[in-house]
Amino acid sequence: MAVHTIVMPDVVRGEQPRRIVWDDEAGTVEGNHFDVPSIQRIIDAPKPVEVGGPGWVWSLRDPGHDPAEFLVILCVLYWPIETEPLRSTLPPIFDGVGVPEGERGEYLYDGNGDLMV
Repeated sequence: MAVHTIVMPDVVRGEQPRRIVWDDEAGTVEGNHFDVPSIQRIIDAPKPVEVGGPGWVWSLRDPGHDPAEFLVILCVLYWPIETEPLRSTLPPIFDGVGVPEGERGEYLYDGNGDLMV
């Protein structure tokens, strides 16, 4: 395993590409992307941790180390990551990894639009 740099638009800061640096051994994230603190909060939360988007909920057990679960976090925060062209920009660790189907559920966002963890 290794350190992986993910570059994706930062919708809060005007869509400019910014970095998320994921260390899958340490289970940490760094970088200058707006969502880095939210991702680390999900990784650090007691497990299992539920995250969700429009009508779907995922129960994550090891998002700091598991590529499929980390990809779920990226997709919940920034859904187009699963579509082209962003999918093709992901590091090789995500090759062939898809987002597992979640369960139907409620939105897991607070009143400020932040993920509830």
